[in-house]
Amino acid sequence: MRQADWKTRFYDVFFIDSQTGWAVGNSEGNSIKEEFNSVIAHTSDGGQHWTSQESGTIYPLRKVQFIDNQNGWIIGENGTILNTKDGGKNWHKQQSNTLNNLFDLHFFTDKVGWIIGDYSTMLHTENGGMTWTSKRAPAKETSLRGLHFLDQHYGWIVSYEGNIYATTNGGHSWTNQKNNIHCELSDVYFVTKNLGWVVGDKRTILQTKDGGMHWNYITEGSNQKHETSYGQKLKTGDEPLHSFILFDLCFIDKKNGWIVGDMGTLLYTTDSGITWRHQRGGATQLPGGDVVLQGIHFVDKKTGWAVGEAGTILHTQNGGKNWESQSSPSHLLSGMHFSSSEIGYVVGDRGAILSTNDGGSSWTSQDSGIMECFGATYFVTPKIGWAVAEWGTIIQTKDGGITWWPQKTESSKALLDIFFIDGDTGWAVGNNGEILSTDNGGKNWEHQYNTTNRDLFGVHFVDSKTGWIVGDGGILLNTNDGGDNWKLQHHFGEQWLADVFFADYRHGWICGVSGLIYHTSDSGQNWTKQKSHQDNSLNDLFFINPNEGWIVGGHGTVLHTINGGKVWRPQQCETQFNLNTIHMMNPKLGWIAGDLGTILRHKVIGPI
Repeated sequence: MRQADWKTRFYDVFFIDSQTGWAVGNSEGNSIKEEFNSVIAHTSDGGQHWTSQESGTIYPLRKVQFIDNQNGWIIGENGTILNTKDGGKNWHKQQSNTLNNLFDLHFFTDKVGWIIGDYSTMLHTENGGMTWTSKRAPAKETSLRGLHFLDQHYGWIVSYEGNIYATTNGGHSWTNQKNNIHCELSDVYFVTKNLGWVVGDKRTILQTKDGGMHWNYITEGSNQKHETSYGQKLKTGDEPLHSFILFDLCFIDKKNGWIVGDMGTLLYTTDSGITWRHQRGGATQLPGGDVVLQGIHFVDKKTGWAVGEAGTILHTQNGGKNWESQSSPSHLLSGMHFSSSEIGYVVGDRGAILSTNDGGSSWTSQDSGIMECFGATYFVTPKIGWAVAEWGTIIQTKDGGITWWPQKTESSKALLDIFFIDGDTGWAVGNNGEILSTDNGGKNWEHQYNTTNRDLFGVHFVDSKTGWIVGDGGILLNTNDGGDNWKLQHHFGEQWLADVFFADYRHGWICGVSGLIYHTSDSGQNWTKQKSHQDNSLNDLFFINPNEGWIVGGHGTVLHTINGGKVWRPQQCETQFNLNTIHMMNPKLGWIAGDLGTILRHKVIGPI
């Protein structure tokens, strides 16, 4: 079983030196119950190894700060304040006297600190948090999001409503600094009482050189600037890279700083924030590059960490020229294909492609060159294969994934499944009734006409002429001429049909929402409902002959039949996460992939 190192949405990271650090957040899962658990990760060797520390709370944790390697605080949702005096071996709750979500904190010493949060929450302590006193906020009914104190006199706060507040007397009074920005602001950072920065939604970066009396809108007109100056390539359609939110920033001195945000955004500056360039996200388009990054911290010009969703922990030792992952990501995995018992490929969200050449004992990330979310993959040999994704994306490899090349389509739809009969003949299906076909290995992809505009989720062919497609609205399409003509063979009512599989010309199955399984033994002319005894969504199926097959679905569901589906029996599974795709080589060997980076291998050793 392959699992992500951290099934976590990390919100923040803090290092006290180059070796000792913490990252905080909450669990990711398929339900509110699974996500309702806080996470504290700790390292004492620069992130080579991360271990879990017990928080004692279920609420998501938003910010962490240490003043030395023993004394630290963590804040989070539902008024959570945690304190440790032994480096995190033991975390103790402190009384906040509020149930409001807390977003940022700043400690000067082991005694004096500030916390801000929702609904104008502002807390102050002068005894290390033994008691927290509510202070009058600079405005009523506002969500305070970012906080930074330069010293015990000069401090700044930014709000969700787009305001910037400053104090010069240690928080006794606050002044609203006008900035003419009308969007969410996330964080603020100052290196002197005059020089500081603010980041927020719509790629907002503000800079001041006079303590906030005047704010310079650095990224005004940034869409054009990113194309002409920063080298960020425009995307087709709605240009999804041009609307990101910036969450956190860190400066190590007056010149050098970094910012993180959604869509993989990691920006840096070497000129006090006058210009910003991508180190990740944007034009770099690294595998999984558009994961949301929410926290960043540097201890010097060279050494830093960034964290985010899907258990992401990134580390640099050269100022961000190179970022390496210190965790296996927990991306949703959506498609899988094995070309032999040893060689297989898995695709998923954020441009993720994983490959194995040892039957799944180990997996290696490949550079897909894109950041779109994949729907499926198909290989006709161990080296030659395709993968489909959003925005009409189809990529191909001829060298086992060492390089992936985009193939031209005239589609802008999300493509959700792909199937090839041989190295030339294939089909891809997707949203809004999209059906594409090729007869030359993808050099040309042509639209195939059909009468539906419903989303299409699964496609299967038994030869170059005969195939079936299923989709939303309970539709089943069939062709006997390679797709020149698609007809509605059956309508199952308003039901979500996820996949279709034919073991031969006559015997086929369909699976879908709420445990649906349908079976035909006459090429789809008639269908009968089979009992799954499941309420979970069934997402993918695979048969090795007309009798033996498997189905996978929500909450770790694995079903197996040896009599063509007359009886489906649940199989023991080591996970409760959603399972999305399955590939079986034979009754003794197969693989399953699903949410949060889960990959399972079924391998029978010796006689059954």
